[in-house]
Amino acid sequence: MNSIQCADGIAAYLRKAVSEDSMKLRFLLHDEKREEQEEINVYTGFLPYAATDAEKRKLCPAIVIRPELVEDRQDYSIAHLLINVTTYDRDKQQGYLSLYSVLEWVRFKLLAHTPVDNRWLLQDGSLTMGVPPDQPYPQWWGYIEAAIHIPHPSRNESQWYYSGYKGK
Repeated sequence: MNSIQCADGIAAYLRKAVSEDSMKLRFLLHDEKREEQEEINVYTGFLPYAATDAEKRKLCPAIVIRPELVEDRQDYSIAHLLINVTTYDRDKQQGYLSLYSVLEWVRFKLLAHTPVDNRWLLQDGSLTMGVPPDQPYPQWWGYIEAAIHIPHPSRNESQWYYSGYKGK
């Protein structure tokens, strides 16, 4: 298992949760100016590149999960995931509200269902949510940082120590 598999696992869990909660999420994302409400897109890695305003609008709302850092400790390994959320709303005064709604929904899903998918355990329930002050209007974005335990390789250290490292 590696950090990208962890991100894929969290993304798969959130995709399933999005489809199960679709009516609730559509209410949270309600924008009277949009003719139709799209489903929330969930990606692993990075948000696909969009050059035009129409392309950006089509990508949103989105949840994007990627590993940001992996820490290997003596007895365990932690994948630090960055979960970006982006919404699209031209309302300059209240357009940010759907962003906060989706961020809170993701936060709740991760905290309420750990280990996520009976596999990915949050480190001590550690989640950090943030919304930068500078926003790429008409897109709104925020993030959640999560520390997830991932499998840690083990080795017989005494065998390595006494017989010496032989390399490959």
